[in-house]
Amino acid sequence: MKQKRKVQEYITYLTPEFIYIPFDDINLLSLKKNAKIYNNQLLGTKKDGTNIFSPVSGSIAGVRKSFYNNFESDSLVIENDFIDKRIKLNPTKSISKLKKSDIIESLTKYSLNKKINSKTTLVVNSLYDKKTDLKDVVINVECYEEILEAIDEFMEIFNMKTCYLCIDSNDLYSINAYEKYINAFLNICIVHSNKKFKDSKCVFYSIEEILAIYKAIHQDYMYDNTIITINNGETTVVKVKIYSSLNELLNALKIAYKNKLVYVNNKKIDNIETFIIDSSVRSVIIKDK
Repeated sequence: MKQKRKVQEYITYLTPEFIYIPFDDINLLSLKKNAKIYNNQLLGTKKDGTNIFSPVSGSIAGVRKSFYNNFESDSLVIENDFIDKRIKLNPTKSISKLKKSDIIESLTKYSLNKKINSKTTLVVNSLYDKKTDLKDVVINVECYEEILEAIDEFMEIFNMKTCYLCIDSNDLYSINAYEKYINAFLNICIVHSNKKFKDSKCVFYSIEEILAIYKAIHQDYMYDNTIITINNGETTVVKVKIYSSLNELLNALKIAYKNKLVYVNNKKIDNIETFIIDSSVRSVIIKDK
């Protein structure tokens, strides 16, 4: 575990012992018995055609039922080898050498493609709650250059004219980070509310999705971690592999949760022993009964 300083202060926990990847039809998985699993390996698809990738390398340990933020699912259990070995390393691609069709293929591959045309306004939402949700603050301060470049490239590919980057007016850390660089991007504007934007004329992405787009386009890579804020009287911000066990994470951080109330995204959960963190998880609140 490595701790950062100041506003970027967070703990990394990217070496869970097991990963629990949701699937809905085992016949749609393309797995070989006893075969090694690689980081970013395509494991199969879901019934809706969404591709399934592994966020770690390791070996298949079995199948079990798991609970996620908004659903229950069968999950493929991968025992982590802590190497994150890939089948091949993809060099960073220059956007100038890629065709629009290549970009769309990458976005579709990683489930990031949405209905867009030249008349669509891009709206990127950044959320902020200093007590329970600091995910976007960490991403903004750490990755503002990649995010602005990804937005600019995205707009150029689809001939979009304007992007509104919605940041809470109280989130001065994020605003200050973007102001270092945003003057180089004349079509990207920081605003403090998204209420005036209409669904029919806009396409909405989160900050984390924009970072995932950058990884997908430039590195053919699934953004395989997320950031959650844990509040048990004290605030702990953690960068964690997606599909990690919340139970394992809290035990590793020595955060007591047994005989207490646990809320994920403000929703009480009772199945913490089998609850799995996906990218939709933003906050974990632990309270005394």
